[in-house]
Amino acid sequence: MAGAQPGVHALQLKPVCVSDSLKKGIKFVKWDDDSTIVTPIILRTDPQGFFFYWTDQNKETELLDLSLVKDARCGRHAKAPKDPKLRELLDVGNIGRLEQRMITVVYGPDLVNISHLNLVAFQEEVAKEWTNEVFSLATNLLAQNMSRDAFLEKAYTKLKLQVTPEGRIPLKNIYRLFSADRKRVETALEACSLPSSRVEKANKAAKSEQSCGKAPPKHFHLHFIKQNKMFESACYCFFVRCFGIGTI
Repeated sequence: MAGAQPGVHALQLKPVCVSDSLKKGIKFVKWDDDSTIVTPIILRTDPQGFFFYWTDQNKETELLDLSLVKDARCGRHAKAPKDPKLRELLDVGNIGRLEQRMITVVYGPDLVNISHLNLVAFQEEVAKEWTNEVFSLATNLLAQNMSRDAFLEKAYTKLKLQVTPEGRIPLKNIYRLFSADRKRVETALEACSLPSSRVEKANKAAKSEQSCGKAPPKHFHLHFIKQNKMFESACYCFFVRCFGIGTI
């Protein structure tokens, strides 16, 4: 047919862009159907758009991987509390209708095994803005098809978000992140002169030999940041090189 357009259309992939409001964070009220307790939190997103994160009442950081998000709903499409007491707690001291301030983030490994993150914003405009931003980040095609280096940066971002009050990364989080190959993790940490479970055992053995008047072997003299199983983020490049992945 004359004047027909070709059947091939160029798909424009937009890079991940996290708004300032998500990076700065804002107050929400988190609730669950299984409990009548509501929890005030400050919800944030890292600058790369990898995770939602907030601090719970135990001062521990909780994360939600945005790549697991299947949907984000607000208003009448969001999940509403069934318990009248819970609904009353969520509606106290807030501005606007409760139904218009509710947000439900649906997440899970697939469309069958899903969970819900239930939030209530303090303003209707905030609920709409965050719902649209979260859905945009979760459905971004570039974020769903990341490069190897981007996955490495995501793993490092996860470690940085779960630091102690002193700004240190607990060793247990590294083992949890690379749980499939613990021996390789220990070998990498030792090669970078960082604390590991094997080094800790060797250090104890060295102390016992010192108490007996024997000098410890030289390979026990490693550079420890602290004796509390933590390492600084400056060691990231050594950790990457030891695993042989990524570029610096």
